[in-house]
Amino acid sequence: MQSWGEMVKKKKKAIKSSEDQGIDAKQDYSPQLSGSKSPGLKPKPKTAAERKKDRIEGIWKTIYPSVLGVLAGFFCYFTLGIANERPMEWLSTLLFVIAVTYIIQKYTFPFLKVDVNEFKSKDWFYVEFIAIDLWLVTWTLLLN
Repeated sequence: MQSWGEMVKKKKKAIKSSEDQGIDAKQDYSPQLSGSKSPGLKPKPKTAAERKKDRIEGIWKTIYPSVLGVLAGFFCYFTLGIANERPMEWLSTLLFVIAVTYIIQKYTFPFLKVDVNEFKSKDWFYVEFIAIDLWLVTWTLLLN
Protein backbone atom coordinates (compact mmCIF):
# COMPACT_ATOMS: atom_id res chain seq x y z
CA MET A 1 0.00 0.00 0.00
CA GLN A 2 1.32 3.42 -0.94
CA SER A 3 1.64 6.26 1.48
CA TRP A 4 -0.16 9.55 0.92
CA GLY A 5 3.04 11.26 -0.19
CA GLU A 6 3.82 8.57 -2.75
CA MET A 7 0.32 8.83 -4.25
CA VAL A 8 0.64 12.62 -4.55
CA LYS A 9 4.04 12.28 -6.26
CA LYS A 10 2.63 9.70 -8.65
CA LYS A 11 -0.32 11.95 -9.56
CA LYS A 12 1.96 14.97 -10.12
CA LYS A 13 4.15 12.82 -12.36
CA ALA A 14 1.10 11.71 -14.38
CA ILE A 15 -0.05 15.32 -14.77
CA LYS A 16 3.40 16.43 -15.88
CA SER A 17 3.68 13.63 -18.45
CA SER A 18 0.22 14.41 -19.84
CA GLU A 19 1.15 18.12 -20.15
CA ASP A 20 4.28 17.09 -22.06
CA GLN A 21 2.07 15.21 -24.51
CA GLY A 22 -0.21 18.22 -24.97
CA ILE A 23 -3.18 16.81 -23.06
CA ASP A 24 -5.05 19.05 -20.62
CA ALA A 25 -4.87 16.98 -17.42
CA LYS A 26 -7.42 19.10 -15.59
CA GLN A 27 -10.13 18.50 -18.18
CA ASP A 28 -12.61 15.73 -17.45
CA TYR A 29 -12.46 13.11 -20.18
CA SER A 30 -15.05 10.83 -18.59
CA PRO A 31 -17.62 9.48 -21.03
CA GLN A 32 -20.95 11.27 -21.11
CA LEU A 33 -24.16 9.30 -20.83
CA SER A 34 -26.19 9.27 -24.00
CA GLY A 35 -29.24 11.01 -22.53
CA SER A 36 -27.44 13.48 -20.31
CA LYS A 37 -27.62 17.18 -20.87
CA SER A 38 -24.53 19.24 -21.32
CA PRO A 39 -23.50 21.08 -18.15
CA GLY A 40 -23.84 24.50 -19.78
CA LEU A 41 -27.56 24.17 -20.54
CA LYS A 42 -29.99 25.04 -17.80
CA PRO A 43 -33.56 23.78 -17.79
CA LYS A 44 -36.18 26.20 -18.97
CA PRO A 45 -37.89 27.84 -15.99
CA LYS A 46 -41.47 26.79 -15.45
CA THR A 47 -44.29 29.23 -15.87
CA ALA A 48 -46.73 29.99 -13.08
CA ALA A 49 -49.39 27.83 -14.74
CA GLU A 50 -47.01 24.84 -14.97
CA ARG A 51 -46.00 25.23 -11.32
CA LYS A 52 -49.67 25.39 -10.29
CA LYS A 53 -50.47 22.28 -12.36
CA ASP A 54 -47.52 20.38 -10.82
CA ARG A 55 -48.62 21.38 -7.32
CA ILE A 56 -52.20 20.23 -7.93
CA GLU A 57 -50.94 16.93 -9.36
CA GLY A 58 -48.71 16.47 -6.32
CA ILE A 59 -51.65 17.02 -3.99
CA TRP A 60 -53.77 14.50 -5.89
CA LYS A 61 -50.86 12.02 -5.87
CA THR A 62 -50.86 12.22 -2.07
CA ILE A 63 -54.54 12.50 -1.15
CA TYR A 64 -55.98 9.90 -3.51
CA PRO A 65 -53.71 6.99 -2.42
CA SER A 66 -54.28 8.02 1.20
CA VAL A 67 -58.05 7.73 0.79
CA LEU A 68 -57.67 4.41 -1.02
CA GLY A 69 -55.46 3.10 1.79
CA VAL A 70 -57.95 4.11 4.47
CA LEU A 71 -60.82 2.55 2.52
CA ALA A 72 -58.80 -0.65 2.08
CA GLY A 73 -58.18 -0.70 5.85
CA PHE A 74 -61.90 -0.44 6.60
CA PHE A 75 -62.65 -3.05 3.93
CA CYS A 76 -60.16 -5.51 5.43
CA TYR A 77 -61.46 -4.90 8.94
CA PHE A 78 -65.06 -5.58 8.04
CA THR A 79 -64.39 -8.52 5.70
CA LEU A 80 -61.38 -10.27 7.23
CA GLY A 81 -61.70 -9.29 10.87
CA ILE A 82 -58.75 -10.29 13.00
CA ALA A 83 -55.76 -11.53 11.03
CA ASN A 84 -54.75 -14.09 13.70
CA GLU A 85 -57.73 -16.32 12.84
CA ARG A 86 -56.23 -17.02 9.41
CA PRO A 87 -52.47 -16.35 9.65
CA MET A 88 -51.59 -17.58 6.15
CA GLU A 89 -53.82 -14.97 4.51
CA TRP A 90 -51.64 -12.06 5.58
CA LEU A 91 -49.35 -12.16 2.56
CA SER A 92 -52.14 -12.81 0.09
CA THR A 93 -54.11 -9.91 1.59
CA LEU A 94 -51.10 -7.61 1.23
CA LEU A 95 -50.54 -8.62 -2.40
CA PHE A 96 -54.26 -8.26 -3.13
CA VAL A 97 -54.35 -4.73 -1.69
CA ILE A 98 -51.23 -3.75 -3.65
CA ALA A 99 -52.71 -5.07 -6.91
CA VAL A 100 -56.15 -3.52 -6.38
CA THR A 101 -54.86 -0.08 -5.35
CA TYR A 102 -52.43 -0.07 -8.29
CA ILE A 103 -55.15 -0.92 -10.80
CA ILE A 104 -57.60 1.58 -9.33
CA GLN A 105 -55.00 4.36 -9.38
CA LYS A 106 -53.79 3.53 -12.88
CA TYR A 107 -57.25 3.87 -14.37
CA THR A 108 -58.68 6.69 -12.22
CA PHE A 109 -55.75 9.13 -12.13
CA PRO A 110 -56.57 10.37 -15.68
CA PHE A 111 -60.01 11.42 -14.40
CA LEU A 112 -58.21 13.52 -11.77
CA LYS A 113 -56.09 15.11 -14.53
CA VAL A 114 -52.91 13.35 -13.42
CA ASP A 115 -50.84 12.08 -16.34
CA VAL A 116 -49.93 8.46 -15.57
CA ASN A 117 -47.89 8.21 -18.77
CA GLU A 118 -45.26 10.44 -17.14
CA PHE A 119 -45.09 8.24 -14.03
CA LYS A 120 -41.78 6.54 -13.45
CA SER A 121 -41.16 3.61 -11.13
CA LYS A 122 -40.37 5.94 -8.22
CA ASP A 123 -43.75 7.68 -8.67
CA TRP A 124 -45.61 4.37 -8.60
CA PHE A 125 -43.57 3.30 -5.57
CA TYR A 126 -44.49 6.58 -3.85
CA VAL A 127 -48.24 6.29 -4.40
CA GLU A 128 -48.30 2.58 -3.57
CA PHE A 129 -46.28 3.15 -0.40
CA ILE A 130 -48.79 5.75 0.76
CA ALA A 131 -51.74 3.46 0.02
CA ILE A 132 -50.19 0.41 1.72
CA ASP A 133 -48.95 2.42 4.69
CA LEU A 134 -52.36 3.93 5.38
CA TRP A 135 -54.02 0.57 4.80
CA LEU A 136 -51.82 -1.01 7.49
CA VAL A 137 -52.25 1.91 9.90
CA THR A 138 -56.03 1.98 9.49
CA TRP A 139 -56.46 -1.77 9.80
CA THR A 140 -54.17 -1.90 12.84
CA LEU A 141 -56.01 0.91 14.59
CA LEU A 142 -59.37 -0.72 13.90
CA LEU A 143 -58.16 -4.09 15.17
CA ASN A 144 -57.06 -2.53 18.45
